[in-house]
Amino acid sequence: MSFVRRILLISASIGGGHTAAARALEAACIERGLEVKHIDLLNYIPLPLRLVYRQTYFDLVRTAPDFIDWLGKNLDRHPTESKSRRQKLRARISRLISYYLPRAINEYQPDWIVHTHFIAPEILSTRGQRLKIPQAVVITDFAAHSLWLQPKIARYFVACEEVKVHLEMSGVDSERIAITGIPIDVRFAARESKEGARRTLGLSQSKDFLLFMASGLDEKVLPPLLRQLETLRYPLKAAVILGRSEELRDIAERELRPETTDVDVELIGYTKEMPRYMAAADLLVGKPGGLTTSEALAAGLPFAVVSPYPLQEEANTTFLLEHGVGFRVDPLTVFGYKVRGFLQDTERRERMVHTAQSLAKPNAARDIINAILESRPYPQG
Repeated sequence: MSFVRRILLISASIGGGHTAAARALEAACIERGLEVKHIDLLNYIPLPLRLVYRQTYFDLVRTAPDFIDWLGKNLDRHPTESKSRRQKLRARISRLISYYLPRAINEYQPDWIVHTHFIAPEILSTRGQRLKIPQAVVITDFAAHSLWLQPKIARYFVACEEVKVHLEMSGVDSERIAITGIPIDVRFAARESKEGARRTLGLSQSKDFLLFMASGLDEKVLPPLLRQLETLRYPLKAAVILGRSEELRDIAERELRPETTDVDVELIGYTKEMPRYMAAADLLVGKPGGLTTSEALAAGLPFAVVSPYPLQEEANTTFLLEHGVGFRVDPLTVFGYKVRGFLQDTERRERMVHTAQSLAKPNAARDIINAILESRPYPQG
């Protein structure tokens, strides 16, 4: 066992999941009395490139999802060729940021570096040849593409057995891989009761409660879902979590007509009470990001998957469907039909809740930090 007192967490603010995972790990470090620093890799990239990098992927998945799907599959099917291409791209990016990131590492002098995004390990694998600090990678989806795999990684922490098998078949020593789940807010580990959560939120104990995660649902997706609430003819409560997006709020206010539906809909902006809302809900509707998927499992909450992005969200959808803890809304026109069928099938609902709870790993953040504290110093290379 190595002596560890200082951990550096490196994330990238491309979507919320990678950053949220790092924050969960940060809380677990503080809980253990460790010194911890969390940095966003994109802060070490010049602003124009930062903005382009953040926006390009989301623009592509909205306008050219088939290309993104082909690109990701091509990387994994042709690892030698893709590695050569990545090396060229990596060299260009590394020249821009490699000065700042290694300097931040040297100034902090951590005992371990923990990554929740694949960019930093890829850069450090080529520009940090003399880096002797052990590194761990936390894969934040229920699948792992080849960009996660780098030669200087001492530990991999993954969501499920299938990801572990994939890494092993890709050449990673099984001793370096631990199935911990994806790190989420430690409050999910408390597993607040549905009755208690509803009482605190002022919700009815008798009405079914539908929870919309509107983040990532654009003007083509959110309106038809909200309009179909009018057709449910089913007495339930629905909360639409909008986050800080004024655009989503405008869409929701424009589409909702309370006088025409039996559904009581509440629009909610940014909230720190997601563990409680999930504990209170009967069904989650939204996009299956890795953390959202893990949070739903921790809450024992069935998932109605809407418009998943290619690659990682498709893989997360597959995990939910294969394990019987979710269903896919495709096309969007069947949303009301599918929700009504789910709510009226008591046996199916109970089965999905039980299965979700059995798959949950709400202590993933704590388990990852504990594993690092107990790790022997694996050779890097």
